[in-house]
Amino acid sequence: MSTLDNELVNRTAPPGSMRYFSLLYSPEDRREIVQALYAIDTEIRESAKSASHDVAHTRLTWWRAETDRLINANPQHPATRVLLDRTSGDRAVFNKLHEVLAGADMDLARMTFSNQQELRAYCSRSGGAIQELIATLLVGPGALDETTRAAANKLGVGIRMAEIVRDLRQDAYDGNVYLPMDLLDKHDLQTEHLRAREVDPKLKDALRSFRDSAVAELDLPPRGPQTEHLRPVYVLAALHRRLLDHIAARNYDVATQRIELGPLQKPWTAWRAARRA
Repeated sequence: MSTLDNELVNRTAPPGSMRYFSLLYSPEDRREIVQALYAIDTEIRESAKSASHDVAHTRLTWWRAETDRLINANPQHPATRVLLDRTSGDRAVFNKLHEVLAGADMDLARMTFSNQQELRAYCSRSGGAIQELIATLLVGPGALDETTRAAANKLGVGIRMAEIVRDLRQDAYDGNVYLPMDLLDKHDLQTEHLRAREVDPKLKDALRSFRDSAVAELDLPPRGPQTEHLRPVYVLAALHRRLLDHIAARNYDVATQRIELGPLQKPWTAWRAARRA
């Protein structure tokens, strides 16, 4: 039976990372499924960030073919082999990976978003689809109810939005502007403001508004019959909600350093979220 090597696991969810705690609270007999999905998500995201546009396009094309191979039961990558070995039922559920790839295509194209609705559609692919697939495979293909599916995707949207706040300056340097254009226009902001060494007060106001939208996506839904299966999704969402609070407490100073949760904040936040689930 296929397994993931330690190097891939540590690159995907290094010890102490937010994904590490998400895995920690995954069901032990299904943990490798979540590991494999995080590994695939990481590989796809990194493919879109390749220094060469041609290399990035080639890698994403390979992953598109690999997704089809997984659906047809002959994958090549260690992570997709784990999914094949450890899941049963209709493999068409893995078509959801094509949405993750669509989000990566948007990253590669350096797409901008006119408004919050367009950005949310992107985040639903880039962040929501992988969390939705985790929920599907933990509950069981065909057993995931619509309310739980929508909740998992919504939390994934909020997770991606929190990443956008944290990585604002680095993304801008890489040519990716994720804040909606109407939000930038409202606060009289240009792309140069996102790359500056200091965060302009106008940008801080825009980030406060953006954070409020992200927090609304990260509100954990009420307990339901399938909530327990969503523990790793709940944990990751709660950690990103706490990250947004931490960034706000640091007055949105996302330009001088990458703001992360401290070594005590992560386990405490993860434990509380796991108990709620």
